[in-house]
Amino acid sequence: MAISLPRNKWRRSSATVNQYHILAFDPGGTTGWAHLLLDYKAFSRPETKALSWLDSWHCGEITGSELDKLDKCAALIWGFHFPNEFNSRLDVVSEGFDLKQLIGSQANLLSPVRINAVINWECRKQGLELHIQDRSARSAQTPARLNAFGFTGKWSPNGTGKDAFAALQHAVTWLRRVKEKSKSQPWKLSDGVGRYWDCACYEGELCDLNHPK
Repeated sequence: MAISLPRNKWRRSSATVNQYHILAFDPGGTTGWAHLLLDYKAFSRPETKALSWLDSWHCGEITGSELDKLDKCAALIWGFHFPNEFNSRLDVVSEGFDLKQLIGSQANLLSPVRINAVINWECRKQGLELHIQDRSARSAQTPARLNAFGFTGKWSPNGTGKDAFAALQHAVTWLRRVKEKSKSQPWKLSDGVGRYWDCACYEGELCDLNHPK
């Protein structure tokens, strides 16, 4: 049976303290972007399947002048990081520049470098770190694999939508890395007042999770 994960635009009014955002970019003449929203429970226990706690995903492409693209990239970062009175946990990811990428006009050739520089500066202003991934890192997330995961779409590395596809590949690649790390370093959950481990000792019973004391 085919799985279909919820694709929709995240609304700031739906922000909660246990939401984790991934925002990925594929910078260039047309800049692709992808957003994944997950509950902290995706990372609170090693046996949990991350996609079971994916609340929504969305992706698209930004066109126009380079300044217009930079403004829109900055707006996406700000919107996901500061949804209301509290800061969301946000990881920003972008594709690094490949010196082998020599196709295109002289004006567009270094566009990814300039865009990443501004994204990095915007992240620094907000106390975030820009995570750069190699172009090759996303290659494992094929159209067939994304559809099998539930990211339903007519994905293609060429033609219409290729930049949104690339950004989604980066977002899913980053998600898999974060999940793998959380297996040995689980995340704490929040009840809005304090933070606690997702284990039996929270209920005063024998702990069933390997976590720091």
